[in-house]
Amino acid sequence: MNPVDVGQVSQKLRALPKPHAPSDLVDRLRVLASREASRRRSRSSLPTLLTHLRSELLLRIDNLMKPVAVPFAGGIISALLLFAALAPSLAVPTVIVGDVPTNLSTQATLASSLSFQLSDEDIVVDVSIDERGRITDYTIPSGQAWAQDANLVRSLENTLLLTKFTPATMFGQPASGKTRITLRRSQMEVRG
Repeated sequence: MNPVDVGQVSQKLRALPKPHAPSDLVDRLRVLASREASRRRSRSSLPTLLTHLRSELLLRIDNLMKPVAVPFAGGIISALLLFAALAPSLAVPTVIVGDVPTNLSTQATLASSLSFQLSDEDIVVDVSIDERGRITDYTIPSGQAWAQDANLVRSLENTLLLTKFTPATMFGQPASGKTRITLRRSQMEVRG
């Protein structure tokens, strides 16, 4: 290059505006220097290095767990609420058959009955009794010839409609239960 060209270039460079350092440059340099000093101090001896690594590990674990904690807690709480709502429907009803009689539970007993047109054979009927001593349902066990006589069945139904029972009890409270009634020409037998 010739000397004229160099002079023009230097003159044009002087005419350019002076660059200014960013206002936060000093702060950024101080932060970098502080981090470097902390890094050097943490590696100065084995105990300080182990303490530094432990704190870094705990910080990373804490940062990993925070995003998972809320959904995990929400899932546990919703599962518990659903289980609490469904648990009563999952309970298996307890049916006591052939239980040893105690004062904790009693069977239903006959309170009053109307007369019934008896047949020549025994009439056996299984009845369901509610907490108020009323018959809610009945079934006729199979193999009974009298069940074919419609008049006799109708007469039995009318008698059962008006028959009163003292309800069964469970821990002193009225409870529903099932009872077998056997009607004989000479007597009426009730078995729980």
